[in-house]
Amino acid sequence: MLNFQIPLAVLKAAIICAAKSDIRFYLNGVAIDQGHIVATDGHRMFYAPLESIKEMPQVIIPRDAIEFLVKKAAGVGKKNPEEVIVKVEIDGTQGKLIVREYQENFRPIDGKFPEWKRLIPKSAMQKYEGQTLMFNWQYMADFQKIAKLLGCKNQGVELSPSSISTQPAIIDFYHPLFPCNGVIMPMRQN
Repeated sequence: MLNFQIPLAVLKAAIICAAKSDIRFYLNGVAIDQGHIVATDGHRMFYAPLESIKEMPQVIIPRDAIEFLVKKAAGVGKKNPEEVIVKVEIDGTQGKLIVREYQENFRPIDGKFPEWKRLIPKSAMQKYEGQTLMFNWQYMADFQKIAKLLGCKNQGVELSPSSISTQPAIIDFYHPLFPCNGVIMPMRQN
């Protein structure tokens, strides 16, 4: 049996980048993997280290279960969202997400989440001086929503493009409690 905790704000931020109905079913959820909470739809990714899940095996929580829990617990933590914690209990093929008196049952997604760490650019971010970079504006707006969910009020997000125009850019969210990042792929230019 696995028991761990995730801040609700981080879980809500992660589902923004999770796929909604991708044929790659393992992307339709939020993964707990290698000490991180991770979500991607193949075009953008959210990841955050969490100390409480450092030594855990990979688990993928379905997007639908998270969304249902968020709807049930809509009024919880309005004033201090960073203090609201989701308890996760997984016993074999059954799982529960619990926030105070609200609960959502789920079945973990039976699949292997991709090697997400290889998507993070390894080269040092340098001042970009190449051709014009283009990013999907909706994805950029979604990263701003994530910043708001995390409570990054005045800081917002910082985008650091790679020095290679075909490489993804890193998104940094500046929050003292939730050190989170994102990755966004540039759009192809014709």
